[in-house]
Amino acid sequence: MTERRLQVYETNQVRVTYDPAVCLHSGVCLRTLPVVFDIGYSQWIHPERANPSSVMAAVSKCPSGALRATLVTSVMHRVPREGEK
Repeated sequence: MTERRLQVYETNQVRVTYDPAVCLHSGVCLRTLPVVFDIGYSQWIHPERANPSSVMAAVSKCPSGALRATLVTSVMHRVPREGEK
């Protein structure tokens, strides 16, 4: 039985999700950015291997929408130490 749950792969800059239930297996991702998308491994998406804009561009070509990518941003502001203003 093949695992069909949403998969999440992320770095500190980009998050890629893959929904195998939606995938058409067209191979566009593999041909567009093979350094990131490599089915030779069980963890087949490696967003850390390319810059975030390249990953986002490759994901945007996914014809089924099985791949999605978002930039990771920090919403945590620096908390001042006691006594700091």
